[in-house]
Amino acid sequence: MTAALWVAFVVIGAVTYLTRALPLLRDHPGKGARPPPAWMEALGPCILAAIAVAVLLPEARGALAQGSLRPFLLGAAAAGAAMRWRRDAGLATLAGVAAYWLAL
Repeated sequence: MTAALWVAFVVIGAVTYLTRALPLLRDHPGKGARPPPAWMEALGPCILAAIAVAVLLPEARGALAQGSLRPFLLGAAAAGAAMRWRRDAGLATLAGVAAYWLAL
């Protein structure tokens, strides 16, 4: 491996460590920890929604261009329904794949 690759590994590792360690070091138990801001509760779902749109939109466009939008929509609906029902990502994935396969 080249030296540049090792430097990249070290930098990525240091940044990853710091992003996880600094929040723990910031709050000291004796000083009374502040609760997180209200916007932090919405941050996780917003990030997941953005990732879902970034992944699903190109797939939906491809399915529309190929004329196979029905299996795509049925798979997405089944995954969404399973996720709403049980809040289990594994079950939602299996339901989506099964619905897509059956719609083909």
